[in-house]
Amino acid sequence: MFTLKNSKAQAWIILGLVWLGAFIASYAQNQLAGMAIQFQEHYGFTGEQYAAIYSASQLLGVFLAFVTGIISDKIGTRKIVLIAGIVVSASLIVRIFATSFELQYFANMMSGFTGLFIAVNRSKILGGWFAPSMLALAVGISSTTTPVANTVGIGLTSLMPSVEFAFTVTAVIAVAFTVIWFLFGKDASDEIAASEAGVEKPSMLKSLAEVAKSPWAWVLSLAALFCMAGQVPLMAFTTAALQTLREMDPVAAGGMATAITIGMGVGSVVSPIIVRALKSFRIVIAIYGVLTALVIYFGWQMPLGPIMYGVFFVGGFTLGYLLAIIFTLPVMLFGREKAATAQGLVQTFLLIGASVFLTNVTIPLAGGANPGTFPTIFMIAAIYIVIGSVLMFIIPDQGKKMTKKVEEKKEAAEPQL
Repeated sequence: MFTLKNSKAQAWIILGLVWLGAFIASYAQNQLAGMAIQFQEHYGFTGEQYAAIYSASQLLGVFLAFVTGIISDKIGTRKIVLIAGIVVSASLIVRIFATSFELQYFANMMSGFTGLFIAVNRSKILGGWFAPSMLALAVGISSTTTPVANTVGIGLTSLMPSVEFAFTVTAVIAVAFTVIWFLFGKDASDEIAASEAGVEKPSMLKSLAEVAKSPWAWVLSLAALFCMAGQVPLMAFTTAALQTLREMDPVAAGGMATAITIGMGVGSVVSPIIVRALKSFRIVIAIYGVLTALVIYFGWQMPLGPIMYGVFFVGGFTLGYLLAIIFTLPVMLFGREKAATAQGLVQTFLLIGASVFLTNVTIPLAGGANPGTFPTIFMIAAIYIVIGSVLMFIIPDQGKKMTKKVEEKKEAAEPQL
């Protein structure tokens, strides 16, 4: 492990690694969205099997996210992320050669480890390198991984010569990430580690109890569940809907869908600045929730061309912030000492929305996953977003007070970068 003399430089390297670790899992998943029809035809899978494989990477987190958060608070983030990198590298190599539904499902499920471990520890890792005044921006930047991965996964995968070639690209990226994290990954800067040296770390049971008894932890968890349950169908079926219902070719459909992911990247970085300028978190959440729901339901029906692209961009912009704030609030509400435990709880619900809801709630409610049910799937997804936004809307009244106390305490103890 290398420690640079310039802690600011290493802080940005760590941010880059957090970005890359989350990118891998999201990119691997959205490669499937970018070649949905081709993937099904190549392996002979049904629409339901494709949906199961697409959401498989999220399923493991349903059972491990909370435990991962508790363990991370105990043993540190360097070790837990390194383990994830090794597991993901192996699974993505297996995915290249898998031909059966069972093996593809298993390989794609295991490919979500870096996404899970980074998601649970994102605010904890960055809180160890960035002062609270910079934390929201750092988390916002790191949250652009999902939209960038979606954009690249959906937009470029359809241009690749084969499914196996696309899978090989992802495996190479995963191996590179694991090596770089081994060389530079570290729990916290020397300055922040020193400021925390005299602070007694709470036991795992105490952290668990304090998080579990907080009503805001549960409200945020449910908000995460419904927001992600709304996002997944949008990403999974937009290109397929544009191809089958609007008769667009795969490349054009993938390019149109990238407007969503580009908007998500821009929104996750720009929106914290808007919130700071307006000094009103709740107004932004209310407006963003309504706009996102409208785009999910009406976006694919818009006139082809710039109008549809612009509508999708706006929906992505608003959705990007709704998802990004989920990863910021745990450390602001509970502090770095219990951030991973809190995020583990939130991540568990988020992944239930990402995996369990798609195949076990959304698709059955819609009557299946086929071109005839796509409009109903989008309507259900829009309703999920409205519910998630309402839950997010009720957090700030008390959440602001808790956030202010945490920030004042950490500002006094940590140097600014």
